[in-house]
Amino acid sequence: MRAMMLAIMLVTATALCAGAAEEMHSVLPAQAAVCLQADGPIEVDGELSDAAWQGAIVVGGMTISGSDALASNQTEFALLHDAEAFYVGVRCLEENMQGLKTDVRSRDGSVWQDDVIELFVDLAHDHEHFLQFAANAIATRFDAKNGAATWDADWEAATSIAPDGWSMELRLPLAEMDTEPPAEGDVWALNLCRERLAGGARELHNWANVEGNFHRPWLFGHVWFAGAEFELTAEVARAMYAAIDVPVRLALRDGYALIGPDGLQEELRYGAMLAAAFAEAGELRAMHEELAQAYRDQQDVPFADEFAPLDERYQALQAAATGEDVSALTWATKTVEIDRLAFELNELRWKVRVALLLRDA
Repeated sequence: MRAMMLAIMLVTATALCAGAAEEMHSVLPAQAAVCLQADGPIEVDGELSDAAWQGAIVVGGMTISGSDALASNQTEFALLHDAEAFYVGVRCLEENMQGLKTDVRSRDGSVWQDDVIELFVDLAHDHEHFLQFAANAIATRFDAKNGAATWDADWEAATSIAPDGWSMELRLPLAEMDTEPPAEGDVWALNLCRERLAGGARELHNWANVEGNFHRPWLFGHVWFAGAEFELTAEVARAMYAAIDVPVRLALRDGYALIGPDGLQEELRYGAMLAAAFAEAGELRAMHEELAQAYRDQQDVPFADEFAPLDERYQALQAAATGEDVSALTWATKTVEIDRLAFELNELRWKVRVALLLRDA
């Protein structure tokens, strides 16, 4: 009986391990980012105006958690480190600043009931243990260790409010996280998430797709620590794969690099990605041309005042899709704009069609 029980336990444990292995990084390639060494002082004021941030590699492309759909109100972030601390700079676009929710004001309060940024850090890169740092748009802080809010650390958060969004800076002392200064080639697991309440309903945005539950360290992205500068060489790509052990999509200054077992596989530029998305949006272009031609050919076509701003947005989208030096934020926001504008043009097209049929009846 004892031997049978041990056998059953062994089979069960093996099955659980296999299930965990299948769930680990169920979204591949996994996200990866580079953390550069700060080349100057950083004042934690929420402004992100220090020269050090200008040299950081910006990461974008936040998605709705549980899907691959880009969030309509995008978030971008950058990472820096020095001998004493780990820094995170975040910018959140927000189209409804009047709806920004900032009610929680007490330390370790339920900041996730507000518009909030949540950072998860797995220092050991073991896909199991993690620290959580969260702050709402007025820098009310919350921290936890492996989900337990009884853990507290001495760290800084500051925010800045603008008409079209808000920004945040975090300074996390390495000593408070009980870790040594990272060396070049070190890897942490990490995820940055946003809970958006300003739209009236809760939206969960994430960098690494944790499928609706932020507390899933096996799905976190990865951070590669570099010196003051970073160059993706074939040797670095192979070393990165060896350290992370899964294929990754590495955020670069002008796009992504796909890294697999053989190292660097492909580089994708934001400009080319946006151009391809616009080229594939044939229905959008067709609807715009139908309306534009109607307004060119006839003087009394209704709803001209509604078409004018949509036409302006279309022209801006087309210019961005054929432009150079496209940033992560431009790529993500304009890619979202393709679907949004197509929906609005389609609504206007049918309004115009019905109005013309009724007029000519």
